[in-house]
Amino acid sequence: MTPLVTVVGLAIALAGFEVVGRLRDRLDRPDGGLEPHLWKWLLPGAVIGYAVAVEGKELASIGWRVGPPAPFVGWVVGGLVVMLGANVVLEPLRTRLGTGEDLASGMAEFTDFSVLERVFVASTAGVTEEVPYRGYTIERVAGLTGSPLLGAGISLVAFLTAHVGDTWRPRAVLRMAQPAVILLALYLWTRSLPVVILVHAGNDVVGLLLAERVVDNADGRSP
Repeated sequence: MTPLVTVVGLAIALAGFEVVGRLRDRLDRPDGGLEPHLWKWLLPGAVIGYAVAVEGKELASIGWRVGPPAPFVGWVVGGLVVMLGANVVLEPLRTRLGTGEDLASGMAEFTDFSVLERVFVASTAGVTEEVPYRGYTIERVAGLTGSPLLGAGISLVAFLTAHVGDTWRPRAVLRMAQPAVILLALYLWTRSLPVVILVHAGNDVVGLLLAERVVDNADGRSP
């Protein structure tokens, strides 16, 4: 496999959400409801298809490794505990920085969603973001340069940049840097894409189920 093939794959992974968003706009598709989240599945499909059909590689090459059940479950549970614990510990700092209202403005979009819809949105985020940003990007940059840390840095910048838009304001995206760094560290430690997918999805499920509380707190109402 030539470096050019890898660079093209990285372009797909890192710019894919922007391309999908432009396609949605061109087709004049709705910005609200579940449909935008359905469109997100195009990106992991394209990345996986490219890795298998064009690069001729197995899914393990983008981090699809499970390993023995006991360590796998331990990584998932431990990662989720760290993610949720960090959210609680850092909340006072976030409040002082004034990011609560920005987060609440994004969370307000989900208050009309049912529990199942919120679980779907969280699961979608876990899969569609981890495949291109964590699994593919880190592994391919490491293959080109020998540096997984460089891949992690590129992944972090691309991940945060992709979240700036109609739903999330810039300060809310900065708030997302903390869980993003934890997920990067977890992936570098385990090199297991399923682990970070489950931790990411689990963290988002908890967050979305608490959407009303976040909005109420930002409005000065009791949760």
